Parts: sequence; C-alpha cells; structure tokens
Amino acid sequence: MSAAGSRFEFAPAAEAVLRPLVDGRTLDLASLAETAGLALEDVVGLVQELVAGQAATVGSLL
Repeated sequence: MSAAGSRFEFAPAAEAVLRPLVDGRTLDLASLAETAGLALEDVVGLVQELVAGQAATVGSLL
C-alpha cells in the first residue's frame, strides 16, 4: 500500500483490516478486529503503523 508518500507492506491477513479503511469506512478498532478475525492487539499495532506513517488518522466516534 502507498499512502502519504510512504510505501507499506503488510501480511495478507491485514487486507481484512485495510479494505474497510481504504474504502473510507469509519470503524472502531474492536469492530475491525472482529471483522478481520484478528486479535485486537494485532489490529492496534497495524493502525499504529498507519498513524505513525501519517497514512491514517484516529478520531472519536463519540
């Protein structure tokens, strides 16, 4: 994946997390983990990479 001038490489299992984000959907991390069938900690780590690389932002659903 290329975003914000950076190139990111992820395991194939990450597609289930990345697809909704690339499609522009707003989801909480628990929903992403459940949808992808991954541990919440793994999804948090992936999202942290995206945020650190300025390829994603984290907001509040409140």
